[in-house]
Amino acid sequence: MLVGLIFLGIQTTILSEMRPFGVMVQLMLLIGVTAGAIYGPEVGALSGLIIGLMYDCVLTTPLGLAALVLGGVGFGAGLLPFFVRDPSWWNRAIAIALFSAVGEILFPVAQGMTGIGGWVQPRMFVVALVVALINLFLAPVVMPLIRWTLKQSMIG
Repeated sequence: MLVGLIFLGIQTTILSEMRPFGVMVQLMLLIGVTAGAIYGPEVGALSGLIIGLMYDCVLTTPLGLAALVLGGVGFGAGLLPFFVRDPSWWNRAIAIALFSAVGEILFPVAQGMTGIGGWVQPRMFVVALVVALINLFLAPVVMPLIRWTLKQSMIG
């Protein structure tokens, strides 16, 4: 997924230095959740796993941790059509923001479960709220890109 590699480059270079409100923008989480919100739970889980595995290669956490979390929230975001019949773009944007917050909370919890201590703190809820708001505003921009990317890869 070439777009995933481009977003990974942006995530690890530009966005690691630019931190609005002291929080790093999570583009990789945004991609996985957006794929799920657009194409359903199977595509969301698979996209989240692939994007998470790419992100795991640059993180210092155990390999597969981000893949597990991003796959799970991608799957969860893909369940949107089961709750909202024929969701519009703003329904998808709200689901993307909600599952971005869930993913941002689950990642420190998963780190704590693997023995990496010190990550589960009350501040993680503030971080999750900021990430959700940022991804809410980025979702309308990223949705057409993900639609184009996955449409091209599904056909070819």
